[in-house]
This record gives sequence, structure tokens and C-alpha cells, in this order.
Amino acid sequence: MTTLLVLDFDGTMTDAEREGAPFRGAYLDDIATLAGLPRDEVESLAARFEAEVAANAHQEGWLFGGRIVAPATVDPYLRIMPVARRILDHAGVFTVPAERDRLLDGVLYKHNYGRTAIAFREGAGPVLRSLAGTHTYVVTNSHTDAVQHKIKVLGGEAGDLDWLVARVHGRARKYILDDSWSAVGPSMQLPGLERPVLLRRRLYHDALEGLRQRCGVGWEDIVVVGDIFELDLALPLAMGARVGLLVNDFTPAWEKDFLADHPRGALLRDVTEIPSFSGLPASPDVAG
Repeated sequence: MTTLLVLDFDGTMTDAEREGAPFRGAYLDDIATLAGLPRDEVESLAARFEAEVAANAHQEGWLFGGRIVAPATVDPYLRIMPVARRILDHAGVFTVPAERDRLLDGVLYKHNYGRTAIAFREGAGPVLRSLAGTHTYVVTNSHTDAVQHKIKVLGGEAGDLDWLVARVHGRARKYILDDSWSAVGPSMQLPGLERPVLLRRRLYHDALEGLRQRCGVGWEDIVVVGDIFELDLALPLAMGARVGLLVNDFTPAWEKDFLADHPRGALLRDVTEIPSFSGLPASPDVAG
């Protein structure tokens, strides 16, 4: 049996908290300028609003097109979205929804993503090296060239991850919903989560489907590993794939509870668990 392994990258093979700290700071710098507020006041507001979002996480999320497409707490990139909206509300600026969406999700996100650090999860290099010769690909919302650069850094002068560099599919737009697409139902409900998890992410499906056809496998032969269930795993799970969630201190309890009980789901605490979970061979220097 051939297994197709699809990896998310940022937050999955990297430490999102360490990488995202400069992003958060720069993003808030811009928000302070646009809102006409002192930087220290914006920092104080951000801390307050982050606490409010965390306390009400089941009703909060990344709003895109007026609907929640991802949770609000898993990483610095998601946490900044509802916080920025609250700060703009507080200042009474950029009140037109479409303009605000373009500003926050487009201009500011793209502008400040380039300021992120590079911080890999421990063991990421050996794990990826061990997967050479397998059907392993990266499908990510991040830009292709940014993730390719990270993999080149991880590969070092030896270039022993160049095979994976060529297999990065960026800008997957896992957050875009297409209500006209009916290959899956519109949503799934997770116990403990009041809102539905929306599934009709056609562009993400098409990226996975292209790889499925290239490798000549069925959906049941696909394994997807990511750190955000709604963005990375919900759609492939609904299509019949197996999914592994790389958990962190901010992973919502409802995601962990749901996948812990699902026959095609698993909770992974460390990247070294990826080869064994996927059923792919690992080299001797990869434990777990």
C-alpha cells in the first residue's frame, strides 16, 4: 500500500510561538499607527482582549467573509485577528467590514509575516530527512517561497532536504469556503464547541486531490498532519483521510477530545511521532 503524507508546515514543523513573536509585535505597531493610539496603550489593550478571547474561545475565531474559519487561540497569527478587530472597534476606525478584512487579512498579515523568525520544532530535521523516498508533500497557507526557504535552512549546506523543497504547495487558502461545492457536507459539529466547523474548502481539497491523483492513491491512503484542526484536518478527515493533530498548549480541548476518540484521528505531541503514525519508515536516528 502506498501512503501519501501531507504536512502543514508553520506551527507543525516549526514552533509558532517563537516564530510568531516578532510578527505580533510588528502587527501591533501597525495597528497603533492606524488606530492613532500610543503603542503602550495598544499593548495593554491587546493583553486585555487576548484574555477575553481565551475566556470565550468556543465562540471566537478567525473571521473570513463574515464566518469563522479557524479558532482564535492556537497560534500568534490566529490570536492577533480578533484582538486587532477589537482594538479598531475601540478606536472607532476602519469600520467598513470589507475594508477592514482587506486591511487585517491582506495588507497587515502579508506585510508582517515577512518579519517572523525561523524556529523549528525539535527533531524536525531528522524526521523530514527520514521521509526521503516517500510520498511526502507540504501543503500550507504560507507562501511557497517562504516555506521553501525554511526547508533549505533546515537542510543546511548538505541540501539533503532539497527533495522536499520541490514539493511545497503554498497559498493553499485553506480558509476559503465555497458554498457551491457539495462534495462534502457544509459542516461538522464537535462536542464542546457551540459553533459548527465549516468544511467546504474547495481550494484546499483541490490541492490535496491533485496530489492524490499524482500518487495514485485513495483518500483512505492519505495521512494529513497539521496543528490547526479546522484549517488543516477537518476537510481531509471528512474526505476519508487519516489525520494527526500536533497539539500545543493552546490547542482547544474540543479538538483534542474529538480526535482522541476518532478512529482515523490521533493526537501527536512531538514531530518524531509522525513517521510511526503515518506508517512510513523512519531512519534509525528518529525516535518515537
